[in-house]
Amino acid sequence: MSVKNFIPELWSRQLLTNFRKNLVFGSLINRNYEGEIRDAGDTVKITTPSAISVNAYSGTVTYETPVSTQQSLLIDQQRYWAFELDDVDQAQANVSLMQAYMAEAAYALANDVDAALAGLYTEAGSNTLTIDLTATSPRQNMYPVIVDAGRILDEANVPRTGRWAVLSPKGYAHVLKEAEFIQASDSAHATLLSGQVGSIAGFTVYVSNNLTLATSRKYLFGTNAAITVADQVTKTEALRRETAFKDAVRGLLVYGRKVVRPAALGVISATE
Repeated sequence: MSVKNFIPELWSRQLLTNFRKNLVFGSLINRNYEGEIRDAGDTVKITTPSAISVNAYSGTVTYETPVSTQQSLLIDQQRYWAFELDDVDQAQANVSLMQAYMAEAAYALANDVDAALAGLYTEAGSNTLTIDLTATSPRQNMYPVIVDAGRILDEANVPRTGRWAVLSPKGYAHVLKEAEFIQASDSAHATLLSGQVGSIAGFTVYVSNNLTLATSRKYLFGTNAAITVADQVTKTEALRRETAFKDAVRGLLVYGRKVVRPAALGVISATE
């Protein structure tokens, strides 16, 4: 087999599949507009209809003119992966080796995008709570804070179904000591792989090492209505290196992310 026989479409699908499996935040956001992008620089217009009022009827009807609002999802991020091999024929023959390289590239992309999504804590608006996990007298528990997180979402009319909270490993170790925490079943292996570890106060709990540290660690809570992401692997190709006896493989991912419903997103600033 030669590099000339390389099939980019097949590799693109494999990379994107692995990429999404490795994301913690990938299952906590929505991808409603993903099919509408083609390349970096694309802009997706997101339209939100206004509410319609209900009035008491007294013999006449007054019509209102709804005014929708628009947001723009800009595909402004580009990430690439590239590696070279002394003999791409041998690498393609050794399926496990090639899959390992592709998995490493997928994980690196996943880690990069995951951290970018965690950084959206700045768009949570006023939905901010605090906890000091270093306090010992008295010890501060996570449960009352999560209860308050639920109250914040309730007051914003955010549905109770599908609520999640993402903690750091230290936050998870802390919440494990609380009686209200319900651990995920060890038999739910596929669920645990995505970072889900249990539930508390109506929130499914996940663990991530990518939560932002900015004075304090920024835990996130909300629903998948809060953040939208659109991504696309736009290029995957193989080529012969001109300056060495090597073949190379490379690919390009473009994506955009946006908090489209700030009321459905909150942050817990945790002193660890």
